[in-house]
Amino acid sequence: MENQITFTRRRLLGAALATGVAGAGAGAGTMAAFSDSESSSNNTVQAGTLDLTLDGSNQTVTFFDVTNAAPGDSGQQSVALGNAGSVEGIPEIEVDAIRSTENGYYGSEEDQDGSPNDGELDEHLEVRVSIGGTPILPRTTADQISVGNSYTASSAIAGGGSTAFTVEWWLPSDTSDLAQSDGFEFDLTFRLQQA
Repeated sequence: MENQITFTRRRLLGAALATGVAGAGAGAGTMAAFSDSESSSNNTVQAGTLDLTLDGSNQTVTFFDVTNAAPGDSGQQSVALGNAGSVEGIPEIEVDAIRSTENGYYGSEEDQDGSPNDGELDEHLEVRVSIGGTPILPRTTADQISVGNSYTASSAIAGGGSTAFTVEWWLPSDTSDLAQSDGFEFDLTFRLQQA
């Protein structure tokens, strides 16, 4: 008996389709492309710091101390505002306390002064305050400064940087005798706010 295979259009089409599917599957398994991989580990986020210093210290400092001022005298005193941290900060200054002191009567002041508990120096003493050379308080008499006044610098101090806080003063030559021996004292709080 002779085996005969009958080819029909349907069988030929099916065989061709089966061969194509098998070839595609075999080809896909043998296709290759270059590849590489790397890894990243120990990733972190760490916050920066602000650390205000006055003349390089974290302690209270006295930077303004003038004695024996006479009419016609002037001068200036400065303190370095430093940022020992790593983040830019903008300096802010607040007036915490003001004291106008009457330290006794001298010369013609005794006959003229009607305020035995209040000094008159602040009515004559002129001041101007700046940070980094930029005025934050224009020239004015000291009696115009009030507790709670706050002043902010126009530029930041970079981490590791510093700038000068300067108080300039003038005692005009026409200052009254009533200011003799009087005092003007002030306390300030310095802050550094993130820029």
